[in-house]
Amino acid sequence: MVQSILTICQYDTVISPGAYFHLKTDWFESDQEIQTVIIDQSHVFTKMLSIYPKNFVMYLEQDANGSLYRTNYPLLRQEGHDYFEVDWGKDLH
Repeated sequence: MVQSILTICQYDTVISPGAYFHLKTDWFESDQEIQTVIIDQSHVFTKMLSIYPKNFVMYLEQDANGSLYRTNYPLLRQEGHDYFEVDWGKDLH
C-alpha cells in the first residue's frame, strides 16, 4: 500500500539540516485528522507517511543531511513568510 501512495508523490521539497519547516494547515480543523505511519525510525533517520484531509499526502525522509518532503501537490513558500502552503491549483493528472 505504501508504494502505491508514494507513486503519487511527485513533488520534492528539500530542507537543509537545522532549517525550519512549517506547513500551513488551515484547510482542516484538528491535527487529529492527520493519519501518520512511521515506516522506519532510528536515532539517525526517519521515514514517515502522513495522509491529510483533502487527499493531501506527504512522505518524509529525514537524516543528518536534511529532510526530503515528497508530496502529491507542490509546496510553495511566499516571499517574506516562514511557512509552506499547498498549491491546490496544480492538476494531479
